[in-house]
Amino acid sequence: MRYLRAEARMRRIISGLLATVLLSAIGCSHARYSAANLPNEYIAPHHVSARHVDLSQMPRTSAPSEWLQPGDTVEVSIATGVEKGVPSKWKLRLDTNGAVDVPLVGPVPIAGLTPNLASERIRDQSIQRGLYVDPKVTLSVEERRSYQITVVGAVNEPDTYEIPATSCDLMTALTMAKGVSDEASRFIEIRHSATAIADLANRPTPVGPDGVALVSFQQQAPMAPVVNVDLANLSSLPPQSLTLLDGSVVSVTREPKRIVSVIGLVKKPDQVEMPDGEDLTLLDAIARAGGTTLSIADKVHIIRTVPGAGQPVVIEASLSDARSGGVDNMRLAAGDIVSVEETPATVALQTVRSFFRVGFSAAVPGL
Repeated sequence: MRYLRAEARMRRIISGLLATVLLSAIGCSHARYSAANLPNEYIAPHHVSARHVDLSQMPRTSAPSEWLQPGDTVEVSIATGVEKGVPSKWKLRLDTNGAVDVPLVGPVPIAGLTPNLASERIRDQSIQRGLYVDPKVTLSVEERRSYQITVVGAVNEPDTYEIPATSCDLMTALTMAKGVSDEASRFIEIRHSATAIADLANRPTPVGPDGVALVSFQQQAPMAPVVNVDLANLSSLPPQSLTLLDGSVVSVTREPKRIVSVIGLVKKPDQVEMPDGEDLTLLDAIARAGGTTLSIADKVHIIRTVPGAGQPVVIEASLSDARSGGVDNMRLAAGDIVSVEETPATVALQTVRSFFRVGFSAAVPGL
């Protein structure tokens, strides 16, 4: 029992010394504000993580699933009416230019068309090239091209997935990985391979049946090798930035540990870890430090350093105001130092307690 009391007393002493040294280092020349009059630049922002974001609002880049894409495999047959037996069938792959090399007919661009429209284009080209008079062309899809996409980091099932090229975007990749995990931050990095970027840049834009370039396949700007996505700004992201290419790697960043230090008149002065994806208020931090050592403790200093703002500032708050639902129960920022301060009232109460404790110990032998 004596050891526990001595340890608690030593912790309070160290905590008090830390608070004194800290505030002395900050000095009186540094800015001080009350919680009610805190300038906007020093207000802790609301913490946004992936769990706060409605990912269904993410811009999509998917093309219609029936459209043919470079890399798709199709089966083509041409019936002319003069052949004997069943018309020949060929399995053909769309090249990087979106064309198929049909025997006798030659290359025919069909990317961006539906199978029916692709059949009509092959028929028209065979007639225009003087090969057939009135052929019947059929085309069916044998295998859709898929991309190998690797999803790592703070997702529920990190792995490499095959995703159809027509729907290969960030939203699909996250869905395949069963969504982001609880420790996911709002920041995602997408890395594209140089080969895939070059392939995309050199690929001609497919032309529809009316001869007009298909907008869904057009690239508005060269694809960057690394794309950094902030889920808090989804509305401002162009859909193209969320497009994935063959071999792309999606990395969902984990939340860094966010720490607040609580010192002074608390039972367990220590560093307090802020909850993943959530805000931490003044009362929450003090509760996690075991509460105050004295019920009358009221004065609190929050020492806050804002990146780029230079010197730290001291924010003065009142626990009584915070408990009554006032603005003093402020949101804390990572790196804050919360110091529950000594006041004349707390010093007087501790003196009285020490007096009675010493008197009682002297009156009872062995204590």
